[in-house]
Amino acid sequence: MQSVLVLKICCTAQQCARIQYERIGNDVTMQCGSLDNDASVTWKVNGTDVKARRREEGPRLILMEVNMSSNGLYSCFQNPDGQRRDQINLRVGLPPKEPQVTCRSNTYPKGFYCSWHLQHPTYIPTDFEVDVQHNQRPLEATRDEVHKNRCHVKFPELFSSFPYRVNVTAVNSLGRASSAISFEESSIVKPDPPEKVVAKPVANNARRLEVTWNSPSTWPDVETFPLKYFLRYRPLIRDQWQHVSCVRNISNLFGNFEIRLPALDECNIELFCHDTGTSKFDVMPYTD
Repeated sequence: MQSVLVLKICCTAQQCARIQYERIGNDVTMQCGSLDNDASVTWKVNGTDVKARRREEGPRLILMEVNMSSNGLYSCFQNPDGQRRDQINLRVGLPPKEPQVTCRSNTYPKGFYCSWHLQHPTYIPTDFEVDVQHNQRPLEATRDEVHKNRCHVKFPELFSSFPYRVNVTAVNSLGRASSAISFEESSIVKPDPPEKVVAKPVANNARRLEVTWNSPSTWPDVETFPLKYFLRYRPLIRDQWQHVSCVRNISNLFGNFEIRLPALDECNIELFCHDTGTSKFDVMPYTD
């Protein structure tokens, strides 16, 4: 005796519907399946009557100058039996414009990363294609696991005289747009801020502070590629900063750096490091 197993595959209305992407401001035509031109149908959106400006021509529904409120699940039912013939998930949006692209190396000499973003939303799913070239050769760009609009690239060589070129293309169902930047290796080197910045008063000298910090943990080789440090400080009641170069008065204590500087009773201390570029400040208010 032969057994027959029949599987019934179920899906929600949203899953079964086909997606139709259209541009904001356009007139949109939706076709009810493959029905003939003389077929009579009734249209619903999200289970209710369609109230937007429209025309109905046989099995076609034409929405006038669609906007974001036009999004929804459109269903058509053939008259007179009311049998559903088709479902369309209408998604209204815009084609992408040129993405903004920036690149930086905070892990020199290992590599660099590039980030990109759109200045204007598209309202529909948009993907990005990345192409990196160096000396007319393509380089592998690894997408970041956390930041979706970021990729990482390894330097193929150091101190290269050839520029890098990064091209990012934004693509969605309504169009595509590209941006490209070119740069020298040295122009994108920018360390992260120093870490674990601590200021404490010097014993028996109330008008002096001891400031310590660690090199940025992202900087892979401080010995081969040393960083310079600069410190600036000011009383909280003043706008003008005082600057101190740490390169002359620096001592290495178990991997930490230390500097002492004259300070007023109430100071705001900012510390940064640089190689060929300057990192953001690591800010630490201090009040005696």
